[in-house]
Amino acid sequence: MASITCQKCGKLTDRAGYPAWVIVVAICLFPLGLLALLAGRKPTTCGSCGLTWQA
Repeated sequence: MASITCQKCGKLTDRAGYPAWVIVVAICLFPLGLLALLAGRKPTTCGSCGLTWQA
C-alpha cells in the first residue's frame, strides 16, 4: 500500500484502496467496468488529525 503525506498535518498515512465489489465489477464488465474504478475509491483518512480527502 502506498503512503502519502497528509495535507493538514504532514504525517505519512496509507492511501485508501478499493472495496471488493469495485474490483469484481471491473473484472466482470471489462472494459466498461474500469469506470467503476474511477468512481469507487474509498476516501483517505489521516490517523493523526482525522482529515479525510480523496487521494
